[in-house]
Amino acid sequence: MNLRNEIIKRLTALTEGTSPPEEVSEWATSTMQEDAPDLLDADVWQALDRLSGADLKSDPTTYLHSTEDYVEWLREFREQ
Repeated sequence: MNLRNEIIKRLTALTEGTSPPEEVSEWATSTMQEDAPDLLDADVWQALDRLSGADLKSDPTTYLHSTEDYVEWLREFREQ
């Protein structure tokens, strides 16, 4: 599976609530440290950067980003 498809899969899982933000954030951060040619794609890099912050919280119990944000990220990424 190429990286673009994997990003769509992870974003979809966030929008559906089937993957926790911490898991997706960890995956994105790890992926950004790899040496994959797809990382040179600015759209891929931006999506990974967003996903790496999917688990940020505005307070101890509230995520900074919501499902609506994840839906928007997915929409924007698919349009690129």
